Amino acid sequence: MAHLVPGFTFRPVRNTDGDAISPIGLVLHVQQGYGGLSGWFDNPVSRVSSTLWVGRTGQREQYVPSDVRAWAQAAGNADYDSIETEGFDTEALTDQQIENIAQAYADGVRTFGWALAVTHTPGDSGLIMHSDGGAAWGNHLGCPGTLRAAAAAQIIARAAEIVREPRLLAGTGTASTGGTAGTGTVSTGVGGGGADASGRSRAKVQALQRAVHVAVDGIWGPVTDTALQAVRANRHTRAEQAAVATTVDGIWGPRSQTAYIAVVRAVQAALGVGVDGIWGPVTDRAFVAVRGATFTG
Repeated sequence: MAHLVPGFTFRPVRNTDGDAISPIGLVLHVQQGYGGLSGWFDNPVSRVSSTLWVGRTGQREQYVPSDVRAWAQAAGNADYDSIETEGFDTEALTDQQIENIAQAYADGVRTFGWALAVTHTPGDSGLIMHSDGGAAWGNHLGCPGTLRAAAAAQIIARAAEIVREPRLLAGTGTASTGGTAGTGTVSTGVGGGGADASGRSRAKVQALQRAVHVAVDGIWGPVTDTALQAVRANRHTRAEQAAVATTVDGIWGPRSQTAYIAVVRAVQAALGVGVDGIWGPVTDRAFVAVRGATFTG
């Protein structure tokens, strides 16, 4: 009981019934305001709380332990942890917020075995939007908003990197390169050739598939290739809109552009190149190299 996310300041609040849960993922929320939420979540009048909160400039707070039910998304409280993000739905997440959400998500992967995936289906493991729960989750159809939801793939890509990073074993000073999280084993992709190299290639393809919202099977086939090539070409087509998970209407507006930048950043993170949201020569060379090694079409 009382699991806390490393690096988050614990500010316990009263608004929880204390029931133990085994969360299967994390729900992304928007605060619609500024400043920490410990006071509001500690006020019995509000009848709300969240597991976590991330500020725009790097602040990180935890209000309810990760294995205890918070009051953030009605019927979804028993299955998911929740994270509030400072600001408004008219504002994109800051880089600090994306990093800290990814850190929290990686902890969930290691602790509870969360899937390294974005999902829009309540009951599935992964990073999910508050709006995905519909009426059962309080009917907050604008939460966290299009701009913040567009960063979901990037968050998962970064969380995957964090999970693979070596960690020091407590009291030993020895690096650990992997381990079990919940019911699933987390692979770091560290090692030489053979099976390790194959595992790294599969993990990279899976990260790319998550970035462009296609089935995650680790096989770079025609469907995966079509989605990635649509983003690479950036011709503002319906296929590209589908790949970046924005409204598929053939009209390339600000929302499509914001979603596209988030997907390019996620692709860059998966390829291991500089993450700047611009598909330039370095990104393209890395893409061509991985495609040449793994494309099965």
